[in-house]
Amino acid sequence: MVRLSKIFTLVFVSSLVWSCDIANNDFDPALTFTKIYDDERFEQEYYPLSIIQSSDDGYLVLSEVKNDNSLFTSVYVLKIDPQGEVEQATLLPEPNGLPVPGWSEINGQFFFICMNTSSLAAQVVPVDPDGTVGDPQNVNGATYPLVSAQDGTSILLLSFNNQDANSVLSIVGTDGAITQQVQYTIGAGVDVEKPIIDHLTRNGDKLPFSVGKSAGSTYFFNGFYNYTFSMVFSDFRDSPTGVCQGQLSLGGISAAHYLTGNTYAVARYNFGANYLNPTAQISSTETSSSVDLGGNTFPEIESDARVAIRQDETSQGLIYGTHTNSRRLVLYGYSADDGSISGTEYLGAGNPYLFADFTFTSDGGVVILSQVALEGRFPRIAVFKRDQTFVQRLIQ
Repeated sequence: MVRLSKIFTLVFVSSLVWSCDIANNDFDPALTFTKIYDDERFEQEYYPLSIIQSSDDGYLVLSEVKNDNSLFTSVYVLKIDPQGEVEQATLLPEPNGLPVPGWSEINGQFFFICMNTSSLAAQVVPVDPDGTVGDPQNVNGATYPLVSAQDGTSILLLSFNNQDANSVLSIVGTDGAITQQVQYTIGAGVDVEKPIIDHLTRNGDKLPFSVGKSAGSTYFFNGFYNYTFSMVFSDFRDSPTGVCQGQLSLGGISAAHYLTGNTYAVARYNFGANYLNPTAQISSTETSSSVDLGGNTFPEIESDARVAIRQDETSQGLIYGTHTNSRRLVLYGYSADDGSISGTEYLGAGNPYLFADFTFTSDGGVVILSQVALEGRFPRIAVFKRDQTFVQRLIQ
């Protein structure tokens, strides 16, 4: 069995440093910390994607790294301990590239999706809790991966079939085997395909692709269908069960979290404006428009900012994570009782921060992943850990 090279990792770990922007020393570093992971090589550019807490209460970070020798980015996995200190870092060798957002935790291991840049096939990559990266498994029948999410003991994958110009929804095992798959047309013509190619090569806007499951056997993805960036519902039959249409690639849903019935917490964008609606009504069996979802506009959110939505299991309150026009991270809390906004918290100062992801932690707190531009020039990874009190200020 061929193992991934760790020679680069040892050198790279020694070049990582951290800084802490917390002035008060009277705190538990496992409950509250702010870390920036720097690299002495100025030309390196990091674009963090996803974070998940590991079984040892540390964290796994999935990130892209710019690759000047390829159209596609390289894959970087960072393992940090509960205090945010680096334990292991791995840059996957070529032809592994183009990692996509989304960690899955299945049977004690962690998995993400990337692409074989030679064959263009999607790959399932296992990672042990200590950050050791295993051998990628090809997903035969899925090319150009876009985003993934966990579905029980399987992985839900949205990808792009450029031969037939289709959006492809697949359920994939940890061994790379596809158990279910369906394809829907994006429409004919190069104008429809261009935004996807620009997204894949990172030469244009990064689109808010997402994938998930609602009630019963109904799944949804946020991607291109019939010329428009839309939220598409599917039971893996030839035609979608329903579609919430966007406005070509200029308007649509930027994040969605299923709640119950036809109710979703969503973020949407429309020609540069951003709207948040924690109680949006979307039918999975009808055709509708994202414009009709309403919501409150938030002018402070940058027009192309990434958005993530998470629900607290205890309070059932919702938190939206994103960043502002001034490049500060912002989290908005919403009440589970009536959907009203219950709190707002800002993070990051002194450098521009771009939101990537966040997740709740086992101690009741939250960990936020961000890109930071050190001195406004060098794209690096930043991780913010905040405690239960911080979460309670947002949603209780």
